[in-house]
Amino acid sequence: RTTKWLDKLERISFYIPAYNAQNTISYALDSLLRQTHKIDEIIVIDDNSLDKTFDIVKKYDFVKLIKNQTNLGLGFNRNLAIKNCKNDIIGSIDADVELDKNWLEILLGQIEKNNIVMCGGNMIEKKIDNKINLWRAKYYSQNWGEKFILNPPFLYGCNTLLRKSAWKNVSGYDESLKTNGEDVDFINKIKSHQNYQTIYQPDAKCYHLQDDDIES
Repeated sequence: RTTKWLDKLERISFYIPAYNAQNTISYALDSLLRQTHKIDEIIVIDDNSLDKTFDIVKKYDFVKLIKNQTNLGLGFNRNLAIKNCKNDIIGSIDADVELDKNWLEILLGQIEKNNIVMCGGNMIEKKIDNKINLWRAKYYSQNWGEKFILNPPFLYGCNTLLRKSAWKNVSGYDESLKTNGEDVDFINKIKSHQNYQTIYQPDAKCYHLQDDDIES
């Protein structure tokens, strides 16, 4: 690799879409700060939260905070964040996800390979002492297990590393998909590009902090 390529790799943008995330957003942001590979830029999109999400994020003076005046949903927020990212390599986690400290370093080692434009890691349910969360871990998991996969069926949007150039080439996320499904739709567009490949790397671990009850 050339020095120019290395310099380019070192500049990483990261974004978090957030809605009513006051209980978990600080854990997500703190896990970005602990990464073994430094993150150059962090953006949080507050999707018109009704709780204290905005006030909590505002205390992180290095974070670029964008607040929507109405609730616009995941597809819109992902596009808005990526448009505002200044680097080509862009990481993203949900507001209730906490990264292992080497998550970024591991996935950077994958996205530098030929034709790899997006990578995903292994999200593990953390609060499984709660039986509802344990059920979700078994029947609604957001990972593909413990084996490395080239071109998995899709990548879960909760933790990804993406090339902005690929996002632009496939016209971004579908903004009509407001609460879920935008990740599957986006990967299908990536797959339609014959030169693009994706990777699921289980060694890049992160943890889901969502704490549900039966109703939620």
